[in-house]
Amino acid sequence: MNCSLCNAETTRKTGDHLCESNIIGDVLVPLVEVETCSSCGALQLSTESERKVADYLKMLEKNAIISLPADNLISAGQAAGILGISKQAFSKNPKIKKGFVYFTYVGTKKVYFRSSVELFKRSGDGRFPIIQWRSSVPSDRISHHAANDDFWQQVSCQTDKADCAVFTWSKSL
Repeated sequence: MNCSLCNAETTRKTGDHLCESNIIGDVLVPLVEVETCSSCGALQLSTESERKVADYLKMLEKNAIISLPADNLISAGQAAGILGISKQAFSKNPKIKKGFVYFTYVGTKKVYFRSSVELFKRSGDGRFPIIQWRSSVPSDRISHHAANDDFWQQVSCQTDKADCAVFTWSKSL
């Protein structure tokens, strides 16, 4: 296959691909087929790979939203009251339909996160970065290494799907 930018030859590689999400930050998507240009270094994803990346990001974002604290869940009527509009206007708002306000389901009822509704009222966009990382790796497979500075801690974990992931955060958190 040829590069769409410079028409040079590309090489096909399967590996981890780094993507950016407005909700959860940078995400490493495992086992994605990528075409790399040997001349300009441009990356190209096939339609199947793009779909895989989009589905993986959507799943991680959904899990991150669900992991938010449930103590500030409100109904559509309460959310409409905060915004000062009717419940019908709230439900038909195109931005809210597109996910600009975080929501989840409790049974069959759709509920919204109060902080997201309040942010939507102030800025017109209720999405905010969710950076609470929760590891599904057993704790005995995670090794802790103290960094040079006593204020920061670095954690490396080896998983079955990704070769290695490194997260750094403040010990004071």
